[in-house]
Amino acid sequence: MIARFWGAFTPGGFTGLGGWRIYDITKQTGKAARATATIGIEMILGQLAFGAVVMAASIYGISFLGFKGVLLINAFFVCLMAAGLTLLAKPQLFRFFAKLLPAALRARIATLVDAVCAYHGKFKLLMNAFLWGIGTHAFNNLVYVSAAHALGVELSVGVVFFASSLQIFATLLPASINGIGLREAAAVALYTRMGIAASQAVLIPIVGFAAEMLVSSVGGILFAMRKPSFKASIQVDDQDREEALLPPEAVDEQLPPPEPFKELWLGLSAGFWAGITVGLLEALVVTLSGAAFSPRLFAYGALVYGVFGSAMGAGVGVCMAYVDRFQKRAAVALEKRHAFFYASVVSFLVFALGAFRVRRDVFEEQLVWKSPKGLLAAMLCALAAVVLFYLLRFVWAALQRVLGKAVQSLWAVPAMVFIFALLIAALEPSMQRYVSHKENQQTVEDASQKNVLFIVVDTLRADRLPLYGYGKVKTPHLDALAKDAVLFKHAFVNASWTRPSFASILSGRLPSSHGVMAKSDALPDALTTLPEGFQSAGWSTAGFVTNYNVAPYFNFHQGFDNYQYLEPDFVLGADDAAAKLLLVQFLKQKIERFRAMRGTVETGTAYQDAGVVNKHALQWLKQKPAAPWFLFLAYMDPHDPYFEHPYNGKGYARAAHPKPQSDEADALSQLYNGEIEYWDAQFGKLIAELKQQGLYDKLTIVLTADHGEEFAEHGGFWHGTTLYDEQLHVPLLVKLPNNEKAGQSIEHWVQSIDLMPTLLSQFDIALPKGVQGGNLFEGTDLIYAEESHEGNVLQALRERKDFQELKLIEANKNNPRGLPEFEFFRLEEDPNEQRNLAEQEPELVAEFKTAIKENSEKAKHAAVRKQPVDVEHNAQAAQRLRALGYVAE
Repeated sequence: MIARFWGAFTPGGFTGLGGWRIYDITKQTGKAARATATIGIEMILGQLAFGAVVMAASIYGISFLGFKGVLLINAFFVCLMAAGLTLLAKPQLFRFFAKLLPAALRARIATLVDAVCAYHGKFKLLMNAFLWGIGTHAFNNLVYVSAAHALGVELSVGVVFFASSLQIFATLLPASINGIGLREAAAVALYTRMGIAASQAVLIPIVGFAAEMLVSSVGGILFAMRKPSFKASIQVDDQDREEALLPPEAVDEQLPPPEPFKELWLGLSAGFWAGITVGLLEALVVTLSGAAFSPRLFAYGALVYGVFGSAMGAGVGVCMAYVDRFQKRAAVALEKRHAFFYASVVSFLVFALGAFRVRRDVFEEQLVWKSPKGLLAAMLCALAAVVLFYLLRFVWAALQRVLGKAVQSLWAVPAMVFIFALLIAALEPSMQRYVSHKENQQTVEDASQKNVLFIVVDTLRADRLPLYGYGKVKTPHLDALAKDAVLFKHAFVNASWTRPSFASILSGRLPSSHGVMAKSDALPDALTTLPEGFQSAGWSTAGFVTNYNVAPYFNFHQGFDNYQYLEPDFVLGADDAAAKLLLVQFLKQKIERFRAMRGTVETGTAYQDAGVVNKHALQWLKQKPAAPWFLFLAYMDPHDPYFEHPYNGKGYARAAHPKPQSDEADALSQLYNGEIEYWDAQFGKLIAELKQQGLYDKLTIVLTADHGEEFAEHGGFWHGTTLYDEQLHVPLLVKLPNNEKAGQSIEHWVQSIDLMPTLLSQFDIALPKGVQGGNLFEGTDLIYAEESHEGNVLQALRERKDFQELKLIEANKNNPRGLPEFEFFRLEEDPNEQRNLAEQEPELVAEFKTAIKENSEKAKHAAVRKQPVDVEHNAQAAQRLRALGYVAE
């Protein structure tokens, strides 16, 4: 307490508290070396305890420092604790380094070194001090937590607790008296990042420090009350001084240090036994998970893990041998060394396999390691591995005393390999028959389980569905599907109009790679598409689409056995051939314009609705296509023209109203909502028919959209000219056979280019070269989108940095839409992208500009040659695109 009092008036760090105690103990005892050693060891223990407190609370620091910052803090304290533990466990290191000093200096510090070494083997004493240190530091942090609570700061206990550790850590720098100023500066830097005002943030350490000083002031009273019993001068007991720095090392002479070659073989043996243990446990877990019992599984697992473990054990053995020789540490008993190697390999393998299985089986691959929950799970797995290490180290050493030294023999490894090889050879014939029979059964069963229904709903925004929190639309049939499917909450397209987005969905490539960017671009023959992948693997493939942008004219039929563009109804009863006549096209244009002036739109004149798509799809299914089959359906109902339902002739078309007024947004939004509800009703009919035919349960269903729609959120309407989230965020549901993973909701980010590789991989179909997408069930932290449409050349990069969701949109100068050249958003704070922070955060913007350039180059990597078609001089093509609003008058 007196030391705390003196520390209040001295520079921060250890100068006040530690310095006073060394001085005081020396004055009282006359033993400077012992006093210095005592306080030095205590300081090491104190920092170990402080590090333990910081690391335990570091999960709450992610909001301050981000995931990388927390990792850096933890890495620093891991290194600090490793150094401290090494010094405490092997204080003889002081003797080693003391040898390097001049002889005169060695003699002066001999007693100090001996005093430090006196703590060797005092495990219980050191552990007791360590635990008290944890309590002290935790209590100190709680002082600041109480101060924050008293000030009414709206932050959790964990957040303030961790921030208090960093404030105290800052005061260790002897740059000010008792850390005054450093503590407050750290608090302001940390708390303002959480939205706390600087004036309030600075009060937290001031109030907390005042409470600390109130306690420390008691030391001044105790000092004044203490009787003056100081000695006149510092005296050193002759018995504490030893001329010889290094005492005789009788133990080292009797037990030679470990030899690397022998330790290699000992580690090889221990690692093999460890691998056998883990292999048998893994085989048991697989069997308990539902697999049929297989003796070969256990034999094979033990052998494979055994070989892998032996390599690990050998490495551990050699490393430990050199470490021991460096520290001049004598070899311990054989069974203890074998047990150490065995426990090390088992605990490491269990940690690695356990973490993998926790993420896959417990969290269904939804756990993100770069998150508080992920970090906590990793820490718990590591803690379990440490506990297992100490337990196995004791148990294996005890077992060896029972089993004898045969386990440690150099011949144990080849003998065990030989035994397991004979066991596998003996079981192989019977297991081959079992596997063959199982594969035959699987072939029969899989035919119906490999059927795939792939649905794209044109222009369907995610945030206009109840599944994504919207309350003004009812989609009972889509909601019912979600109960049987996996719902991806954050799915994004890579382009915001139909043709490039469909191309990305079907090819797994970004627009710059597949080359479908402009109105004149067709899907290149050089691409291998999703239906081509299924077709080459033996699937029957069919597709029914209603958007002319993906008609055979633009080569989207490749890979389909049966691909139909369901053409719109023509005026005057014309058929497809007659509709090519210029007169008919002229009349069609005039009639539609006349209808638009009256506010009416005939259904089917721009696209066929969901009822027509269902009719053709079900007719194809009634023909009993050979299983497995891949059926691709593209609905278009949410796309304009918007109709009132039930159909009454009222509608609103982009072709007739290219630039609606902002006050029309609500009315158009209601029409759009009605189209979604109509599509859902028709979708329900399709699902009902699939269930009636007995196809639904074993079917894989993928349902998504190619882009969204804008309703004046950013000053415009329709789609294709911006890369805001109302156009990029789309729904995505994946129903797996037998409703596997039913009802799950996945939070990580996915994108359109992930669909193709995920589906092909699910059915073990080789991925074509050039695919840029990943796996839907793994997700991504970076999404790149691009656009070149109607003179608007756009790029957008969304990236998750720790717990920040950031997005930069780059537009060409003087673009027709009038977009700023750069827009930067913090999506976790501004999900609707309304606050452009490009000027406020120039450093991040510069970083994202570089990242956009890099991703643009990656997108162009292995790009195929464009395959243009003549749209401008093809009257029929131009007319059909004009009806959809893609060609201006």
